[in-house]
Amino acid sequence: MNITVKNIPDSVYRVMKREAKKKRRSLNAEIIQVLETEAAEARRRGQWSGLRKELDRFAASLPPLDDSAPLIRRERER
Repeated sequence: MNITVKNIPDSVYRVMKREAKKKRRSLNAEIIQVLETEAAEARRRGQWSGLRKELDRFAASLPPLDDSAPLIRRERER
């Protein structure tokens, strides 16, 4: 698949070009690597978001706990 990206800021282009050269890749290969990395991170963030919602639902289903302050106070007094 091919895409065209327009109006890339010069500073971004220079960084990408420098990183590609440092890693001995073409600019195209470097851009693909950056996009693949970001896509993987976006997937992970989506998975964490789903897990967080599950955890919140589970926590909401638990019965409320008594206040532990009196218990701690009694233990300190012993």
